[in-house]
Amino acid sequence: MIRSVFVWFAGAVVAALISSSSLAQTPQPDASDAALKLDLKDHFERANAFYESGDYFDAVKHYETLVGVGVEDEHLFYNLGNAYYRTNELGRAVLFYERALRLSPRDSDTRENLSLVRTQLRDRQFVREQNRIVGTIVWLHNNLNKREMLVFASVCYLLTCLLAIVFVFRDSRTVRAVYDKVSMVSPGRLAGLTRSQDLIAVIILAGCLFLTSGVSSYLKVKSDLRRDDAVVLEREIPVFSSPTEDATLQFKIHEGTVLKIRQQSGGWVRIGLPGGLSGWVSNQSISQI
Repeated sequence: MIRSVFVWFAGAVVAALISSSSLAQTPQPDASDAALKLDLKDHFERANAFYESGDYFDAVKHYETLVGVGVEDEHLFYNLGNAYYRTNELGRAVLFYERALRLSPRDSDTRENLSLVRTQLRDRQFVREQNRIVGTIVWLHNNLNKREMLVFASVCYLLTCLLAIVFVFRDSRTVRAVYDKVSMVSPGRLAGLTRSQDLIAVIILAGCLFLTSGVSSYLKVKSDLRRDDAVVLEREIPVFSSPTEDATLQFKIHEGTVLKIRQQSGGWVRIGLPGGLSGWVSNQSISQI
């Protein structure tokens, strides 16, 4: 279902305008800013209208205009992914669904649509699936975006520090009184641990949460800075052993395949795939997520 909520759009446009004028010493709204805002809103409304009428090619054209001027929003990417799916461009559909999930990883509609597209890809063996155990361990990583994960890691850090302070003063009258009330629901106390042992167990738990969320935050920030995830856009592309068309053809991959960018050289990119496969492809045939 296409989303035509305009609140996100106004915020995205304002962000784009602020970013474009950030170098000005006295940023003041003027007639050109207002005209640009109206023009972007017009593209969005036209794109929605074209999509609803079944004219998906024109919908793509107007959605891409917004992407081209730097508007980044999960709803825009979701709509654009839907439009590309309707035009049978599965690679670009995967690209924009993946971009939408980076901003809103818990969105069930985007996840369902991406799963549907993946069932139609030729290179389904390269779809990165996780078993239940691994999926449970990395649930937070998969369901929180970069900003949310940074906040969660900060909270875990503060909690660990607070618990460490409480442990230092564990024999004080105040800490004992609070512990006697709070520990009624503590698994450690129910298991027969002493106050010191119980506090140590809670500190270790909070510390583990901080470490895992900190690693997750680092990976998310690193991924955003490097942008080393990419999607194949063309129907089929050759993968060579070196960055030249005269090199040995190793294998071929097809649209919608998600890969890792390992190295760039001129107009060529060395890619990595699940299973340890790697090679060189033209950078015109892929797009970074």
